[in-house]
Amino acid sequence: MSWDDERVREHVRHLEGLLGALDPAAEPAVQALVELYGEALDRIMRLSADTSALTGDELVGHLLLTHGLHPETPETRVRRALGTLDGFLGKHRTSAEFAGIEGETVRLKVAAKGRAAAPGPVREAVEQAVLAAAPEMARVEIEAPAPEPVLIPLDQLRSRV
Repeated sequence: MSWDDERVREHVRHLEGLLGALDPAAEPAVQALVELYGEALDRIMRLSADTSALTGDELVGHLLLTHGLHPETPETRVRRALGTLDGFLGKHRTSAEFAGIEGETVRLKVAAKGRAAAPGPVREAVEQAVLAAAPEMARVEIEAPAPEPVLIPLDQLRSRV
């Protein structure tokens, strides 16, 4: 069985619907199954010399997060996600900078050239990428730095007087 990421996403949506329709009496069985798979993932992580291929896979990475087994910090994953947006941000003459994590909130500084606020669609793309990389985070706060002051050279002022 080899599914691409889109097929996995479709299956997850389908599974969520099935789980929502289950009789509450089935919950212990589902929980026991999830715990068993979590133990199997834990063993795989301990037996793997190089876990980067595992953590780099979208499905496996999310399962590792679900079971508290992902070896990378949210900050590392957020910084990587921002790095993958460099080309996109460059096309929009925008930059995104990691500013910290407070509780379940990722703080970012996102600004267009001239330090103006970035356009809404760019901010939304940054937020989506960050939450996909660190789904355990509840919020992304995006702040725009203050605009840079416009400096007029002194000799230009004198020439107008």
